[in-house]
Amino acid sequence: METRDDAGYVPFGGGLLLQSVDFFPPIVDDPYRFGQIAAANALSDIYAMGGRPVTALNLVGFPGSLDFTILRDILAGGLSRIEESGARLCGGHSVEDNEPKYGLSVTGFVEEARVVRNAGAKPGDALVLTKPLGFGILTTALKRDIVSEDEIEGAVETAARLNKGAAEAMREIDPSAATDVTGYGFLGHLSEMLDASGVGAVVRLGDVPVWERAKALAAEGCYPGGLKSNREYLGDGVRPDGVSADDLLPLHDPQTSGGLLVAVPPGRAEGFVRTLERRGETAAVVGEVVEGSGVRVVP
Repeated sequence: METRDDAGYVPFGGGLLLQSVDFFPPIVDDPYRFGQIAAANALSDIYAMGGRPVTALNLVGFPGSLDFTILRDILAGGLSRIEESGARLCGGHSVEDNEPKYGLSVTGFVEEARVVRNAGAKPGDALVLTKPLGFGILTTALKRDIVSEDEIEGAVETAARLNKGAAEAMREIDPSAATDVTGYGFLGHLSEMLDASGVGAVVRLGDVPVWERAKALAAEGCYPGGLKSNREYLGDGVRPDGVSADDLLPLHDPQTSGGLLVAVPPGRAEGFVRTLERRGETAAVVGEVVEGSGVRVVP
C-alpha cells in the first residue's frame, strides 16, 4: 500500500498471491468489445507485477429494463479474455443498477523471486511503454459523437488486448520496476514509480506513442474530466522543457486497459523492444530514469 503497487499480495505457496479488482460503465458501444476491454483492464494489474492470472470473478451491475442479450455479450467478451489469460472464471456477483457496469476481481500468482514492483527504478534505466496513449480522449470524443467507433477501431482493439505478451517479454529481462498505465495517466503512474523508487525521469515527448487525432481533440478541449484532475494533482512534479501545456494533455489522459510502463536496466532495452515487437506488441523507449525527483518532459 505504501508505494501504491498495482495489486495487493500475501505470501503463499513459495510465492505471492496477487489480488486486484476493477469495474466501470461502458466506454464503447459494442457490448462484446466492452466486456473484452473491462476484463483486459482488470487482468492488467496482475501482469504489471510479473504474475499470472489464476482465477477471476465477474462483477456486474445491469438495469432490468435492458435486453439481457446485451449482458450476455458483455460476459462473453470478458470470458474470451479470461480464457486467453489462462485463468479460470469461478462465478461472480450481479446487482440491478441504473447503469450497466462490468469488471473482474482477479487472483494471480508470482514466484517471490520474479515479482515486479513499481519501486526499484534506477538512474540509467530506460523507460519502455507498450501501448499508445490517448484512449480516454478518443472514447470521450465517441461519447460526444465527434468520432465513430469504426474511426477508433485500432485503439479499441488495442485496449481489448491483454498485456499478457508484454508481461511474458518483461519476465525475460529482469526489469527494475513496472506498472500499468490506467486511470492516473502516463505521467501519474510514472510519478508513482519514481516516488516509490526515489528517482526522477526525463521523458522525450516525440518518442511517446499517441493515437492519431488524440492530440488535436485534446487541444480542442475534448478530453475526460479525469485528465484535468490528473494534471492538477501532479502540479509542479511535471516540468515541461521546450514543450507546451497542450502537448502534455495525452500524457495526462486517463487510460482504460493501457500498456505496461517498464524501467529496463541499461543495455537491455533494445532486446526488450525487439522481443515485444516479435510478439506483436507496441514498443517505444520514451525516456530514462535520472537522479533527482519529478519528471522533465523535453521535445
